[in-house]
Parts: sequence; C-alpha cells; structure tokens
Amino acid sequence: MRHLFLFFLFLSSLSLLAGGPKRELRGIWVATVSNIDWPSPHNYNAFKQKEEFIDLLNSHQKTGFNAIFVQVRTAADAFYAKGPEPWSTFLSGLQGQAPKPYYDPLEFMIQESHARGIEFHAWLNLNRASISTKSLLDAKHLVRQHPEWLLIYNGQYILNFGIPQVRQYISNLVKNLVEQYDIDGIHFDDYFYPYPIANQTLKDQETYEKYHLPDETLADWRRRNVNELIQDISLTIKNNKPKVKFGISPFGIWRHQTEAIPDGSPTRKGLQSYDDLFADTEKWMREGWVDYLAPQLYWGTTHKVAPFEPLATWWSAHNYGRPIYIGHAAYHLKDQWTPAELEKQLSISRGLSNVQGSIYFSSNLLMKNTKGFRDSLRNTHFSRIALVPPMLWKDSIAPTAPHTVVLAKKGAEWTLSWKPGEPSTDRDPADYYVVYRIKKGEFDPLENADNIIYKGKLTQITLENQYIKTGYGFVVTAFDRLHNESLPGTVQWLISKKTE
Repeated sequence: MRHLFLFFLFLSSLSLLAGGPKRELRGIWVATVSNIDWPSPHNYNAFKQKEEFIDLLNSHQKTGFNAIFVQVRTAADAFYAKGPEPWSTFLSGLQGQAPKPYYDPLEFMIQESHARGIEFHAWLNLNRASISTKSLLDAKHLVRQHPEWLLIYNGQYILNFGIPQVRQYISNLVKNLVEQYDIDGIHFDDYFYPYPIANQTLKDQETYEKYHLPDETLADWRRRNVNELIQDISLTIKNNKPKVKFGISPFGIWRHQTEAIPDGSPTRKGLQSYDDLFADTEKWMREGWVDYLAPQLYWGTTHKVAPFEPLATWWSAHNYGRPIYIGHAAYHLKDQWTPAELEKQLSISRGLSNVQGSIYFSSNLLMKNTKGFRDSLRNTHFSRIALVPPMLWKDSIAPTAPHTVVLAKKGAEWTLSWKPGEPSTDRDPADYYVVYRIKKGEFDPLENADNIIYKGKLTQITLENQYIKTGYGFVVTAFDRLHNESLPGTVQWLISKKTE
C-alpha cells in the first residue's frame, strides 16, 4: 500500500512539473541586433514596428511567458529617445535617424508589456561599440566622440573597460534608463571582455600600465575592471530606483574544477568566464551586486564537454541566496535539437531548488513555433499561470488584502468583484490581482497553481460556467510590482445547488 501511495505521489509531482509551479519566471530574449527578433529586417515604419511588437507580445503572453528581455542597446546605440546615444541602425535603417512617424520604442514596449502583466527588462550589450569598423556611424556615436575609449578587436570597435571614464559612462547610461523609464530590470549579456579569437590580441597594454595596481597581473586587472563596473552599476540602481532588478546572463561555465579550484564546475574543457572573459560571476552573487544570474547553458544533456545537468546543478548550488534563471538555447531547434531536449532541460531545472525560472533565446524561434516547441510549452509545460517569484531583499512588504469581495449572479452570468485594500506601509499600490478557485477542505489551496483562474489588473471578472460548482469557493489576493502577495480577501463559497 505504501508503494502505491508513493507511486501516486510521484505521478502527482510529474503533473505539477508538467504544467508548471505557482512561482516561476518565464522569460524570452528579444534580440534587436541585426534585426534577429524585432523589428523585422528593413521594417523602418513605426506603425508596422508597433504592430509587430504587439503580435510578439500577444504570442508570448498566450504561451505563458511573464517576462521579456529586450535588447535596447546593441552597439553604443539606442532603441530609446531619452539618452545620449544615437538611434540604432536596426530601428531606422540609418544610425542617428529617429523613427518615422516618431515614437519612443522603449516607452511603447514598456507600456504594452505592463498592460499584459509582463515584466520588461532593458537588455544592454556593454562592450560592442560597432558591428564593424566599416559601419556608417553618426556624429554623436562614441567612436566619433571618444575614440580614445575604444579598442579594435575582431573587426569591431569595443569599449576599453580599463579606463575609469568608460565605466562611469556605462553607469550613467544605466542611471538615465532607470530614472527616465518605468523598467522592471536592467539586464546585461555575456560580453564583457571579448571572446578570445585565435591569433588576435586585445591591445590594452598601455591602459594596463597606466591603471594597474602593484603586483596586479593583466588578468587580475581586467577582472577588477569588470568587478568595479558591476559594483558601480549595482549601487547606481540602488541609489536611484532600488526596486529595479539587476541581472546578468553570463557564459555557462565559471571555472573548471581542479585541485587548485575545488569550487569549480565538474567540467574539464571549454572556455571559462573567469579566465577568458574576466567575468567573476560567482563574486557578483556572493557580494550581492546582482539580483539574479541567468547562465547561458546552451549545451545539450548529452554534450560530452559541458553537459547541461551537471552545470545547472552547479549554478543552483552556487546561488548565494539569489535566484538562478537558466538560459536555454531554443535556437538549436534550427539544427539538431528536438523539443524533447528543451523539455528535458526544463524538467531538470524545475527539480533544482535554487532555479526559479528560465529564459529562452530567442523570440523568433518561439514565434515561428519551430518544431512545435511553442505549442509544447503553451499546452503542457506552461499550461498553468505562473507568477514571478518575489525578491525579498528588494521588497518584502506585501499589499493589503482586497476587501468587499462579492460573488453575484445576474441571469445566467456569475461575477466576482472586489475593492483594493488600503495602501501598504511602503505605500506601494496593488499592481495586479490573482483569483483562486479552491475546494472546501483543500490543504494550502493558495499554493496549488491549478487553482489560479485569473491574473490581471481588473477588479471584477466574469466566471466561466465550468467553475460554478457546489463545494468550491473563490479567493482574491493582491500583488505589488515585485510580486509580494497579500493575505487573502474573504472567501466566497458556492454552498448549495440552488446557486449553480
């Protein structure tokens, strides 16, 4: 009998993993460089760009995504109006040229994302100043304004992080973004110092000679430059808009485990972010400079050098009290991967205690439903509504509970309505509401993702007939911007067949 019980418990856990937990970040990267995801190539009409982005949002919302990471800076350029850098070539066809008809893409994207209950994270590429040294660049561009800040590597202009003014410039860009726009987060990818290219040398020796500390090696100096940049940006956000999240998607291997590095991952070969990109990601988490990491685990579960599961397990174990979101390579669906590979990775991630979600690269692959993967997510793995996990070190004060919860029937239609609670102690208003349908006697019903039937900003909803059944009731809770959940409002029960 005990074995039978455990078997059914196992089946129940599989079911939960299939539809998704109550709390899970489900993110999608939207790359704008080279018009990978948005806007489509040579779409320089503002009206069509807006239509495309709304279609993109609607598709991802229906799939079950609750966060979007949009590249707003590709190469020292901008997809937003309120900043010092020129308009992106990939937005208007000519760097420095404003959208026609005029609009502010970032402002528009934030508004449309929030209207659908989707977090908006502004993704910035840090080191790339040009796609090519032959690119046509605007007079306001950094290459024109500050050539002394730049290095040439692999046919591109890149920023020299060893120069203090460069780091300050990037911090100022972030300060401007968090002050000017209602973003939920600042996001960096893995481009700090460039990926090594055979037979090429990064010529920052002169800068090293000028700024390094006594007995500091070139590698240690480069790591210090990046560390100081990350710390400065962390402080900039905290000092200007502390509830804005700050996260990074680093290369998937920090360091290989050796006798000298017992804390490394169980890998032996391959590039290392610490040694090759000079990005000490573990230190950023340990020091609390970032709110999350989204390591790019772009290798399959059977990869011989960097298999997915041991690396995901390592990142989960080295979270230092902060969440890990796994970065998944949906782009491999274009070649050898099947949806089953990504589904297996998702199952592994959900089984790790400190992994609180996933981010997929990238939007276009999901929009096209490549090999049916979007349908697989929508119908199975993301079939339940998921709420973004809170970050209690940024905000731990929940809104007050909704009140005057009323279940009413008019004709054949049932409605549930409520009123917002009083302002919480931190004065944050309720940002959205969640309605649960619960069964009498159910243990801890608000933790069952199956019970969520509505998430949104309305204070009155019409209930589907399938939900009207004796012995069930409805509960409403309020959530603030950082997803703290209130106490429940009064439960409204359906108590007799006369009400059905």
